Amino acid sequence: MQLIPKNPLFRENIRHHLKRQEFMKLCRCELVTIEPGYVVAEIELDTIHQQQIGLVHGGVTATIADVAAGFAGFTLVAEEQHTVTAEIKISYFAPGLGKKLRAIGTVVKPGRSMHFCEAEVFVIAEDGTEKLIAKATTTMAIITPKNHGLMA
Repeated sequence: MQLIPKNPLFRENIRHHLKRQEFMKLCRCELVTIEPGYVVAEIELDTIHQQQIGLVHGGVTATIADVAAGFAGFTLVAEEQHTVTAEIKISYFAPGLGKKLRAIGTVVKPGRSMHFCEAEVFVIAEDGTEKLIAKATTTMAIITPKNHGLMA
């Protein structure tokens, strides 16, 4: 299924919004691919992302899954619209131990008021091998701030 963005400047719009995303900067999360309904996010892992014996913290795994799925949904909304996570379910398959996290977010079913998305999270080892460590399903609600009392 080919997904058509409602905003032809969706990449520029996302890059503009990313400049204000302090949480993503704090997590050191970057979007390396932005296509209609498809986003790849990466985090170079450091001690701030780890727990116990150097394993990736589950919250970091959930965050990168939410970021990838959320921005995949955001690629399809009109310029005045935004997306917010209405629901996320994540399943962890294996502990993450490596140098980088990569999440691939896709829109599975676009809609008028919600997009249903998925994200797969991989850890990349020092030798470059990838291992699937988690998968998330998300429901992204589409909002227009002026119609939801979010802006004065």
